[in-house]
Amino acid sequence: MKRSLLICIKIIIAGVAIYIAFRHVNRDELKHIQWNTTLVWLLPAVIFFNASQFVSAFRLLQYYKLIDAGITYALNLPLYYTGMFYNLFLPGGIGGDVYKVMVLKKRGNTLVSTSKATLIDRVTGLLMLLAIMSVLLNFIRVPLPVNWIRVSSLAVIPAFFLYWFIVRNYFRPFDAVIFKTALLSVIVQICQLVCFFCLLLVVHAPYNDFIQYAILFFAGSVIAALPVSIGGIGTRELTMATGALYLHVSATMAVTASILFYAVTAVSAIAGYTGAKKHLGK
Repeated sequence: MKRSLLICIKIIIAGVAIYIAFRHVNRDELKHIQWNTTLVWLLPAVIFFNASQFVSAFRLLQYYKLIDAGITYALNLPLYYTGMFYNLFLPGGIGGDVYKVMVLKKRGNTLVSTSKATLIDRVTGLLMLLAIMSVLLNFIRVPLPVNWIRVSSLAVIPAFFLYWFIVRNYFRPFDAVIFKTALLSVIVQICQLVCFFCLLLVVHAPYNDFIQYAILFFAGSVIAALPVSIGGIGTRELTMATGALYLHVSATMAVTASILFYAVTAVSAIAGYTGAKKHLGK
């Protein structure tokens, strides 16, 4: 009963968020997009997105190998894609992170160690995303509180070392790979951003606005990570539509590119899950 209620709440939130976001979409603007000349950008978008997932799976492996030396990338990659599939399509049942933890538990690892490894991986990725976003804020063409932006940018390095200190003191042995996984997280975010830029080219977004759209994309990614919707659908689009008004860019292009990004994610998750089932024999 409680699980069913949670699913219903997530569906309602997703529906309301999508409805509000789509109210910012200008249909006439969509009609003027020459889709036949830009759909070619979908292929590199898919390639860069999956490249980000390959690197992300390798990043997670660095943590898992500290508690399970026998785990290989060949096992972790299909495990990672299966988790992504569960996160997108089974929000009310077993989550992707829970699935990965349970699989590792069957290999003889403890729930505490595998849960910590998965959590630290998530937090590291999120912190690097926020760090990149705070730096990009210095380059947008929209007037913002300059002092606040400079402070947030300068705080990136000490904040990272504070994070490393916390992990070193409370989440050992995962501190051993923090610097390596932080670098991998930057690569992940760059690949995802290039993917999103390709989708912006699909909708003919002006090159001059790409940094603003990058800020919206990262902000949407943070909100989409919150477990309040179904696979983040709706919440990312609403964040980008709202933010587009403040950054003076097209909400239509922001929302459309966001929907395309979700479609790329969904197709990749389905394909990866199908391949993982064959590989894992499930």
